[in-house]
Amino acid sequence: MPQTDRKGNTMQSLDSFVAAAQTADRHAAARTARKARKARKAAAADGLRLVLRRSSAEDEESLARLARLDSAPRPRGDMLVAEVDGVIAAAVPFTGGPAIADPFRPTADVVAILQARAELLAGRTHTPRPRLRLPRVRVA
Repeated sequence: MPQTDRKGNTMQSLDSFVAAAQTADRHAAARTARKARKARKAAAADGLRLVLRRSSAEDEESLARLARLDSAPRPRGDMLVAEVDGVIAAAVPFTGGPAIADPFRPTADVVAILQARAELLAGRTHTPRPRLRLPRVRVA
């Protein structure tokens, strides 16, 4: 039941202010969720498919082309490549070193994923934990 002040105007209680703030927060969260859902649908509509795999002998020509596009020398050794819709877009050597990527496509996120995966496969992120040493107890 609304309360009135001396002039006869209705006063809002603290509960109604809290309820209004919660409602505004929920509306903002719903708008954010709708935007994210729309972005996911748009990305799915693009039909982009990302495949990470080891390079093979058949990839030498594609990797050389990619290095020429990137104006970088072709790294030696085994590489982890990222295919976007069947075309190699980026590659990272397992031994470390700079990545090569197609400069005409947005590949920064793909390169970051490749580098993280290459580190995991190479075992560089595994750091041995120190062994817990318990004191020996002698019973007399």
